[in-house]
Amino acid sequence: MVNKKKKRRLKKRVKWVLFLFAAVILFLIFKWIAGRASTKMSIDFVKVDFLSLAEKKALKKYSNAYHLEAAQEKGLKNPIKSKQHLLDNPTLIDKYKLVKIDDNRYYEVPGLLHSLPYLKSDAKNFLDDLGRRFQQTLKEMGLKTYRFSVTSVLRTQDDQKGLRKTNVNATDNDSAHYFGLTFDLSQTRFFEKGNSDPIYSYRLRNLLLRELIIMQEEGRCYVLLENQTKCIHITVR
Repeated sequence: MVNKKKKRRLKKRVKWVLFLFAAVILFLIFKWIAGRASTKMSIDFVKVDFLSLAEKKALKKYSNAYHLEAAQEKGLKNPIKSKQHLLDNPTLIDKYKLVKIDDNRYYEVPGLLHSLPYLKSDAKNFLDDLGRRFQQTLKEMGLKTYRFSVTSVLRTQDDQKGLRKTNVNATDNDSAHYFGLTFDLSQTRFFEKGNSDPIYSYRLRNLLLRELIIMQEEGRCYVLLENQTKCIHITVR
């Protein structure tokens, strides 16, 4: 009887020892993971090369005419007249097969003044893929996670008229932004994960542009670096 009691006590002690051992192991694992995360570097402390002459040429290779032709060929057949027209006819979103874009883990969509947060699904998929590839590049470099900013998306004809008053690149003619395959990104505005305040970085811009050049060479898009408006103009092919 005594031996049985001793055995039960011994088993309890062994269980507690194993429990404490497992707890310590888990604590050390979590501490290691947290330590790894905290060692990710800010973009401010990483050298990023300036754009080469060849890269600059690649970002000027396809003018707005190329963007407009590609957008008209595969995008919406007709521009949307106004935001109010879309509000009065909500079935147009399904008819035109538009997908809403919003803030997510890859990019931020601010309050859009002269466009609507909608794209054709091909363009939405491209935008998400760009975000994944950009963040994979950051991860491979040991950098913190940053999101880029989408600044202009689907424009109505009224949007384009209003934009011409302030944007020198807004044309009097058809805009590629009418057709749901074109969007603009801010060149230098990014968001660090966990921080709602933007940062402005040409180093991150260059990393993002290099990913876009690769995707352009893959035949997936046209990219135009607009210096006057500080945006990156992209049309999905």
